[in-house]
Amino acid sequence: MITIELDTKPLTVPDGSTLADVLKHAESPYRGTTIAIIKGTEESKKATAEYLISTTKGDIGIELSAHQDVWRAAESEIANSGVRWAGRDALAFGPFKTSITPSHRDHEYVRWDVLFGTGGYAADHTYMVISKQLHTAAHGAPMDGGVFGRIVSGRGVIDSLDTGDSITGIAPVERWETIVDKIVTADLSTEIKPGMRIFTYAAVELSPDAPYGAEHFLAAVKDGVLAFSTVSHAFASTESLQGEECPFEQKEPRSAGIITVRSNGAGLGRVYISKLDKTSAPSHSVVGTVTSGMELIQLVDADQAIAFHINPERIMLLGKTFEAAEAEIRERGITMRRDGETADSDVIVQQTPETTMEIVGACEVTGQGVSQKNLIRIELYDDLAPKTIEFFRHALGLLKSPIGALPVFAVYEDTRLFRMPEVKKEIMPENVPEETVPAGEIGVTSQAAKYAQTVGVKLTDDSRYGPSGEKFAYTNIIGRVIDLDKLQDIGDENTVYVTEV
Repeated sequence: MITIELDTKPLTVPDGSTLADVLKHAESPYRGTTIAIIKGTEESKKATAEYLISTTKGDIGIELSAHQDVWRAAESEIANSGVRWAGRDALAFGPFKTSITPSHRDHEYVRWDVLFGTGGYAADHTYMVISKQLHTAAHGAPMDGGVFGRIVSGRGVIDSLDTGDSITGIAPVERWETIVDKIVTADLSTEIKPGMRIFTYAAVELSPDAPYGAEHFLAAVKDGVLAFSTVSHAFASTESLQGEECPFEQKEPRSAGIITVRSNGAGLGRVYISKLDKTSAPSHSVVGTVTSGMELIQLVDADQAIAFHINPERIMLLGKTFEAAEAEIRERGITMRRDGETADSDVIVQQTPETTMEIVGACEVTGQGVSQKNLIRIELYDDLAPKTIEFFRHALGLLKSPIGALPVFAVYEDTRLFRMPEVKKEIMPENVPEETVPAGEIGVTSQAAKYAQTVGVKLTDDSRYGPSGEKFAYTNIIGRVIDLDKLQDIGDENTVYVTEV
């Protein structure tokens, strides 16, 4: 028998076992995702940018990031300084002399920033200022704000410091660098050796202070699996929801394991998991934290997918019947109110609140229902019209939700036209029909015609005009309606709801 570790828990398996044998003991069924195996480690001593500051109330750890020459030149004086002042926003040690150039400019500082400030805007009266909370101030710092590091330990000590306290010593921190002998694989025939540490999933805790960002992350993780598009030494990210809007909700340092969503600029909607400690950024909203299995994040490569266990699990009721939805959320202690069409077999097309975090917090949700006859199943031709389908899914919200609403624009003879939400995007010709458009195919008018972005479906075959009423040259075919009979009796100003199969 050999002893190993499976997702941080000890496990004993017979000699000659393979990864497939080990996975029989995993918490959840294996879904073909990437697994990290750490076979062993070696350690060597390595200097760091961290220093331990001893005070009369305890030790504080600081990691330097900038102005290190100023720190080194003034270190002996800083080591003999005391608390000059302590307030709600910050506290300061000093004074001591430096070569910085003070400015009168206000700067924003986040909690645990450490900066060089001055008294009377004189470098001979420099202070080491520690930010205790997010605030904006002119600390007499250099033009760049003067931030030269962050507090990485002893944060409770900082809250207890006051005038009369002082620094008693400063020492550099040396760490043992770990060199990992690892395997990243999905090969279940991999032979298991004694002492192996196997990681099959990463656990995530979502932030209640970022309900929309948390929902964005939950939408990116499909069936408990997330595929990474880009991996670097500093982060792993996915582009699956790039272009989808997500509001900025929470500003925090991007420590290792922090999950953020890009809320503006290039890469809008991308999900990032930090692998190194970094400062906060105005374009990255913090939505959650990896609480275990960070080893898997650190070792995964681009185009690999890993399993996630997320707390809380997503509450997405759209597309489900009231009967099925109520059975699901009852187990989670959540009550449901019914609105609209309310029979057990009616389908939920809207939930209020929208987000999982809000529903969990309120312990109740309202479902807006419609009859099954208003739910239309569609098949999209991803290989034939990828750009137009990307527009279609984005406009209807199908990248984050299983249901999209299509208001009826016009009904005449065998043609049904639908009004799309306005999207600032040009639809270039793609998958243009050549001879006959079969009944049920979905057409989108391209930018070549006046009424671009109009969506249409015909109930009969047509060899002259596309589903949206335009000539073939102006029509992009993106898919087909499976439940074509349900479009027979719809009228102007009705709304149908589509779901992909």
